[in-house]
Amino acid sequence: RSIPADAEKDVLLALTRCVEVSFNELCRQLAYRSAGETKFDSTRLAYALLTYVRAGTVMSNLGSAGRESHNGDGEVDKSTAISEPNRKLIAAALAAFFDEQNQDGMFPQGEPIFKSFRRSGRDVGNAFIFAVDTVQTLLRLLEPEYFRPHLDGLDKLLGWIETHKVKEVIADYCDTETQQCFGKPITGWASPHMSQSGSPTAWASSQVLACVFRMQETVQQLLHDDVLQEFNGVSHSHEGTQMVSWDRLLDTDLGDPLKDECRTLKSVLNERMIVPFSGVLEVPGSCSVPNFGSAYSAILFGPPGTAKTTICESLAQRMGWDFVCIDTAVFLEDGLQNVASRIRYVFERLESLNQCVILFDEIEEFCLDRETPGLAMESRLLTTSMLTAINDLRRAKKSIFFLATNRLRAFDSAIIRPGRFDMQLFVGTPNLESRVVQLRSQLESVVASQEVKDEAVNAFRTYLQSVWSKDVMFFNYLEGIQFASACADSVATHGELSEDRMEAILKAQASVMTVRGQVREEYIASMGLSRL
Repeated sequence: RSIPADAEKDVLLALTRCVEVSFNELCRQLAYRSAGETKFDSTRLAYALLTYVRAGTVMSNLGSAGRESHNGDGEVDKSTAISEPNRKLIAAALAAFFDEQNQDGMFPQGEPIFKSFRRSGRDVGNAFIFAVDTVQTLLRLLEPEYFRPHLDGLDKLLGWIETHKVKEVIADYCDTETQQCFGKPITGWASPHMSQSGSPTAWASSQVLACVFRMQETVQQLLHDDVLQEFNGVSHSHEGTQMVSWDRLLDTDLGDPLKDECRTLKSVLNERMIVPFSGVLEVPGSCSVPNFGSAYSAILFGPPGTAKTTICESLAQRMGWDFVCIDTAVFLEDGLQNVASRIRYVFERLESLNQCVILFDEIEEFCLDRETPGLAMESRLLTTSMLTAINDLRRAKKSIFFLATNRLRAFDSAIIRPGRFDMQLFVGTPNLESRVVQLRSQLESVVASQEVKDEAVNAFRTYLQSVWSKDVMFFNYLEGIQFASACADSVATHGELSEDRMEAILKAQASVMTVRGQVREEYIASMGLSRL
């Protein structure tokens, strides 16, 4: 957007030529190396690779259709279209670059990037590339997965960095008799191609620190991907923020809807998780720092069939984070005798995740109340192990995690108290407005005027308000769909939605609904247990 309109065509042509020239140079250098030619230069190879990837990615994202066959005729030569950079070529070039690495971790000097300006020569500074700068740029532009085969090479370079620190004392005072100087020591690095003055340089030191940060970032991402794959997680981060699933998610009330202070589940998650983490500050080597008021953990409790898993995955998509679900089977994978060690292993792996929504689904058996009479010693020890593991995961502050349960009262009091879980949220059936959304969805397929549909929606809302706390409030998601579908059928058949018809539908469905009797009493008792 900042490019002048009359220069846009020239810039695109220049980028296209960058792709072509860097591609040719990349292939040439690989051919030199394969043939054992002395013309091979690992530095030229690396920067041809960087140019090819950077310019090629930009042009492929712009959707370049190709260049004109003849300037000004408007006919495009499709063979000149720029496609995405070739992944196999990138991998081959990166492998060739790391194969040239010296035993001490540094890379060959390569050709100078400039020569003396005069025949007599003049010292114009460092004429050679500092390999640490090259590696950090590769780490910045290439996907972490490209470096998985070269972790040993990165470790060797890190070894060179650790053993080549340069110290210098900035003198504040020098004793004239002893000729000793005293002051503040500084530590840094210098390019190995510079004259060895024994002093660190600011530019080289900054490149080393940037490289170390990029190494850490790359390794953390690879660990994240490995853990996600190990526990069959779902990667949403590469897609970015996805609103569709969250917008379709039906909301539920966190307490008595007749009270003014009643909040909805989606509003609380938006306030405590989505908004605070939407503008996080990335801290190198640590976790993301969200805005004030954020929550890293929550217990989701309520009757079965209230879409607790769907809520967590929809939240992950809304935030653009990855999602993983840990259930009882994960902790039993090594057998009953090794559950405690398995708990430690699983949580250590989960601490490697960054910006991920983690759901612990129905793991009550590992968190039972230790005060329960007759509870076996093994169960008490498992609860203690789980307490420590949850506490460590919460302190890491790298991901958001939920514990979903249908039996909140079965948990040990130390599990549910503030500190390990920031919130305790009742997940009930869809609220009144969500029921209206269900009817609107069912009416979409009904052949009727919009006026008839709007009247039906208004009648539906008015009726629900009058009988809400009797039966309708306790319909689960599927039962709500059935009720809304029957009401939509009435509109299709009779051209209207009468109160008598809704009363008859409700009476027939209420006799077989899930939340009734003792289950309903438990539901009502749980409505007031939310903690924000």
